Formats: sequence, structure tokens, C-alpha cells
Amino acid sequence: SSGINAEWPLRPGKHVSHAVHSLTIEDIKMYFNKHVGENNGIPVVNPMLRDPQRVLANAPVMGYDDEFVTDGMKHFDVIMLGVNMKGWHLTAFELLERLSHVYHMSEIWAFAGKKYKKVAKRVEVDSELCDCVRDIDSNGLSKYLQLTAFQIRYPGITSGNTTVTDAYLGGFLDYHISYGLEERPKNIVKSLMSFDFSGTDEELIEDVVNNLVDEAGFEAEEHDIYEEMKHSREHWEWCKEELKGLLTPQLVYDTALFMHCQLNVQKQF
Repeated sequence: SSGINAEWPLRPGKHVSHAVHSLTIEDIKMYFNKHVGENNGIPVVNPMLRDPQRVLANAPVMGYDDEFVTDGMKHFDVIMLGVNMKGWHLTAFELLERLSHVYHMSEIWAFAGKKYKKVAKRVEVDSELCDCVRDIDSNGLSKYLQLTAFQIRYPGITSGNTTVTDAYLGGFLDYHISYGLEERPKNIVKSLMSFDFSGTDEELIEDVVNNLVDEAGFEAEEHDIYEEMKHSREHWEWCKEELKGLLTPQLVYDTALFMHCQLNVQKQF
């Protein structure tokens, strides 16, 4: 069948976890299914980063301002309202990084939303393929969402850099690091799939630091805003190509397939 190959059982961890980690009910209604309800079955990283629960079983209501017509202004409003809230959403990102992140995610959802309509016509919700897609414990999605949650809460925790990781052994920190845009390396797949995430942050931080090192690029130094402004055009050209490179046909298809299989199998409330 089109778009499916033997890699799929492992691809959700790499693709779908990134695509869905910050979805809200409003986003799902806009890009995928306007009838979605609170029991939507789309797992996401908890935007309240100091809550004990790292991953939510259902995408939440964000409460966008309905007086805004465009998706961009609704997202911009939420980012600005939360910019000084400690422990909310992407605390390690500067304002411009938070904005670029939400626009990047919207780009993924827009592409996947178009593919979603085509997938819905070709893939039966009760098919064996959808059964595999929905088995998020076996296909890696639940593990990768847990990993993503740790990487958002503790940027650089999987970097292997002890200057950063030693600081986390004491608990949650509002630490600024620009974590690399590149895909997470494949070297941690085996360790991740066998990792037990049933525990509190405090109980698991040391094990994450020691056993889930992906050596992804990050920058721990303070940002020199004025120096960056001098080279902002060049930096953005690089960043733009990195973001485009992440938007692969496999990511778009896998996301559309997951959303179709998950949203349409259960009754919405």
C-alpha cells in the first residue's frame, strides 16, 4: 500500500512524536477533524512543565482568542500571554524561538492535514495497519513523547555534556539552551525502547542522563543578541533550510496516518 514500508513500526517515534507533541484541540479542529472532542486520543507533551504528568493522553483545549480570525494571530496571542509564565511550554526558548516553533508546527499540520483527507479515503480505520498505528507502546510513540518531554523540561539532558546534565540532578531549572534542530540520532532507539518512564522527574533524571545520550547538537552559551542581529539574515537562511529539511514526505504521511487512525476510531465527546 502507498506510503507504507517495513520501517513504519519504528517511524512514529521519529516523526509522529515531533508532529503531535504540541497539538491542541483547536489545532486538530483546524487542520484535521472539526468534530474532535476532549477524549481525542492524541497524546501530547504537557505544556505545564512543572506538573508531575509529563505526557497527556489527550490533546487539551488551549483557549485561543476566537476574535482573531487567523491561526497565526491565535498562536501569537498564546505565546505572548505565556511569555513570563514560569514552567509553561518552551521555557528554554527565547521569544523568537517560541514563535518560530509554533509556526513550524503549523506548517507540519497544514501539510499533514491535506494528506489526512487522502489517507482517510484509502485506509480503513479497522485495518491491521491502523491497529499497528494505534499501538503506541509497541511502535515507540509513547516512549518518544516521554523523551521529548524530558528534553523540553531539561534542555540538553541527553547531550552527554556534564556541564549541563550535572545541573539537572538537582531538579527543574529554567535553563536556556538552543537545542539542535536536527533529527535525534538513531543510536538511542534500543535504549529508549527498553527505558522505563514510570517514575517522577526526580526519580528518572539520573537514568535519562546516563542511558539516553543522543549527542544532539546544542548551544549552552549565553546569546549575544546584538551579535546575532548583525548576522540575522544569514542565520535565518540556515535555520529555514533546517526547518524545511525536517518537513519530509514520511513525516507528513505518518502524521496524517496516525491522526486518521486515532481520531476516527473512537466516539468523540
